Amino acid sequence: MISILKRNKQLSLAVTFVFLALSFLGCSSEKDTLVSKTYHNLTAHYNAYFYANLRLMEVQQAVEDSYQPNYNRILEIFPPVDTTVVNSVQAQLDECIKKAAIAIQFHKNSDWVDDSYVIIGKANFYDSKFEDAIKTFKYVNGISKDDQDANHNGLVALMRTYIDYGEINNAIAVSDFLNKKELNKNNLQQLYLTRAYLYQTREDLNNMVQNLVAAVALMTPNEGSAKVYFIIGQVYQELGFDAEAHNNYRNCIKSNPNYELSFYASLNMAQVFELARSNDLKKVRKYYLKILKDSKNKEFKDKIYYEMAEFEMKQQELDLAIDYYESSVASSVGNNRQKAYSYLKLGLINYDTLKDYSKAKAYYDSTMAVLPQDEPDYLAIQERQSILAEFVDQLNTIQLQDSLLQLAAMDSLSLSALLDSVIIKEERIRIAEEEKQKELDIRASRRITKEETTFNPTQSGATWYFYNTSALSSGQSEFIRRWGNRTLEDHWRRSNKEASITTTTELAISDTIDGEVVEEAKIEDLRAAQKTAYYETIPFSKEQQEMADSLVEIAHYNLGNIYNFQLLEKTNAAETFVTMIDRYPNTNYKPEVLYQLYLIYEGFKDPKSQEYRDLLVNNFPHSDFTKTLLNPNYKQENDALAEQMQKDYKVAYDLYKKHHFDSATVVLNTSIVNNPENSFTDNLKLLKILIEGQQGSLHIYRFQLQKFLKEYPESDVNVFAQKLLKSAQELPLQLARLEGAMFLEELSGAHLFVLVYPKAWADKNLAQAFDKFNNDNFSDKSLTSSSLNFDNTHAMVLVQVFGSKTQALQFYRSLQRGEFLQEFERSAINQFVITEDNFSIFYETKDLSGYLTFFSNNYLN
Repeated sequence: MISILKRNKQLSLAVTFVFLALSFLGCSSEKDTLVSKTYHNLTAHYNAYFYANLRLMEVQQAVEDSYQPNYNRILEIFPPVDTTVVNSVQAQLDECIKKAAIAIQFHKNSDWVDDSYVIIGKANFYDSKFEDAIKTFKYVNGISKDDQDANHNGLVALMRTYIDYGEINNAIAVSDFLNKKELNKNNLQQLYLTRAYLYQTREDLNNMVQNLVAAVALMTPNEGSAKVYFIIGQVYQELGFDAEAHNNYRNCIKSNPNYELSFYASLNMAQVFELARSNDLKKVRKYYLKILKDSKNKEFKDKIYYEMAEFEMKQQELDLAIDYYESSVASSVGNNRQKAYSYLKLGLINYDTLKDYSKAKAYYDSTMAVLPQDEPDYLAIQERQSILAEFVDQLNTIQLQDSLLQLAAMDSLSLSALLDSVIIKEERIRIAEEEKQKELDIRASRRITKEETTFNPTQSGATWYFYNTSALSSGQSEFIRRWGNRTLEDHWRRSNKEASITTTTELAISDTIDGEVVEEAKIEDLRAAQKTAYYETIPFSKEQQEMADSLVEIAHYNLGNIYNFQLLEKTNAAETFVTMIDRYPNTNYKPEVLYQLYLIYEGFKDPKSQEYRDLLVNNFPHSDFTKTLLNPNYKQENDALAEQMQKDYKVAYDLYKKHHFDSATVVLNTSIVNNPENSFTDNLKLLKILIEGQQGSLHIYRFQLQKFLKEYPESDVNVFAQKLLKSAQELPLQLARLEGAMFLEELSGAHLFVLVYPKAWADKNLAQAFDKFNNDNFSDKSLTSSSLNFDNTHAMVLVQVFGSKTQALQFYRSLQRGEFLQEFERSAINQFVITEDNFSIFYETKDLSGYLTFFSNNYLN
């Protein structure tokens, strides 16, 4: 670009005198004379068009410079236009259009009008104004009758605009049109590149490489042939033509590329090297080691290790490949995309080859942590990560809950000893990790010191700690502040030096916790607390053990489904399901599990499929899975029947809500009789039971619900039916509570007066007010008042003790007649008297409404 500018500046000086001479002639842009034509051609070309094109090249260069190529994939022929980059050079774009417009407006009869319109179209393209660009290029095609080169240039640019705008059919139409035209070398080269770009977007590698080969034949090294050779090599490598790939990578290196492109071309050449003899294998490995040691390739180490791993994968050297992928990860310095590829390869190996899904999950997690979101396979990788996360969750659940159940089954002494050993082991691991980290920190510190300074104790401003008096003094002060003024001796941190000598292992454990010195007594307290925490996680009670066992059951079911439907591991799915029904023979999932086992073994052509078919048909004849097995069209037929019965259900339910029970029952009976059993029948039968419950006895209602639950154990409304049954069973107790039947009818003996009030009244000091009322009116009774919480929203005042029911009621009535409570909101207060025995029941049950009924029936009436 700079050489073009210099060349044109020289030419500009050469024609300066011509410009001056012509300017005196007052050449009009409308005149078609030889002098006028010459003037406007020169001015339009070397002033307006030249600077417009220069600004456009600056924009193109900015886009090119910002592009970060991904060498793990086939490079893009044209770098994607980043709007952020374009925004940073918006001034150049605006200047480009302004200059081109000058050529069009003031030099209408020049030969550069068409070219200037093309410049404006390209500027609009880079500014993402695709519709404006398309209109401009079409306009050029309409007006460029004499200048075919500008016409063809605009059509090639139109083709690329259509591609990026997503109008592929229009791009193909332009390509076909240009097939019939005779293009100059530059336009033909751009046409081949644009066609290759079109085929790249359609993932048509064969046609892509054909057009690239045609384009590169028209190019010189200075025109970017190195990159095109590299892309051709990548495509041939992808298609499996290693020899052709090798030749093009070699041509890339010969075309004077930048160091990065040359490096990757050399790296890829090793990948497609034809290995005919064993010494060739050694030659490639030796080559990798050579470029690995080259200091110029320090920032490419992660990529070199990755390619070494890829090479070893081709040689089926799995262990060596894994080592190199891990080295690639360890060598990464800022190249997250490459790091993600290496993690992903390790994840794929553990997923597809080793079937170690826990490790695969960890590698997929690491992949997603650094994988750029613009990767084409981002969503697919994310989906597999989520599958593995769910899978490992189920495995962990089974392992954890089974371990806890085993601990719960141990005798107390053995369990205590085991927990002690676990705590000691954890402490040792922690201390080992701390020591390892300290060692790494020391090494890093030494390395930094070695790199930054040369040790010289006498040198002014020495940085070594023990020769830096300022740092030394500060360190001594900090030591005394933290530890006190201690004698310099071995084991200075300990008060008991003998213990530190005789029990070295235990002292290593009790020495520090998180880098802080801790006394032995505190160590024991911490261990005891840790042991208590462990005990709290162990399911000792029957209910806790049932819950843990239930979690294991569900995890087995989920694990089997993940194996079967997501990981497509049919053998593992069958083994998981068999383990599940052996361990949980009465599981609610059994019909579905038997059905899946039947299908899995049927796919294997294994006779076991008949065994599971018979178990399903004989033990669960009414299950939807059995019906589906016996009738392949069951689902379609069932859905049709269910749809009709849903309409009947709506009619019956509307009648039920209006209390037209007899009419609703007729609709339900008719629908049940006229339609075969299907997935919606249970809904109609449950509604019928609800209607019978409204009309019949409670005993019959409960019986019908129990029968329904046995008949439809897998029903979608099963949970609702269970709630109905529970309510029906609790109803007699609720009725009894409403009648106050739970309280004792023996009313002789000591009584209390109770007033229940909102907690919001706490600032009214009711208890103190009652003390004053008692002293004023019942001083001879020695009554005492106290406050007590009742529930989350209410509190109580208790006045005690009255010797009999009569004395208590006298106090109650006196309070009712007096003015003591007039300042309070009466509707928010509940007052009553109660025996001490009944108060215990009342306070435990919190049944305020029940006792008020009892109080009214037994005291006031």
